[in-house]
Amino acid sequence: MSTTAKHFSPRASLAALGLRLRRLGFLEAIATTVKVPQKTVRHTPAEKLYDAFLAILSGAHGLSEINTRLRCDTTL
Repeated sequence: MSTTAKHFSPRASLAALGLRLRRLGFLEAIATTVKVPQKTVRHTPAEKLYDAFLAILSGAHGLSEINTRLRCDTTL
């Protein structure tokens, strides 16, 4: 007997949307045009822009909520 757990994620569509937008280069024009004078420790300014966009789409109140809304989702 095999036990398979079924998981439901209310934000699974964000994963598909993010993949599609990345393939289309949706934010590439902004990332190449806008230069932010900041040092890169872990994430580039363009990656932070993607994080902010995903936070808006997921309904987060701030960027710190990405860790509690998206990254803890075991299905994603």
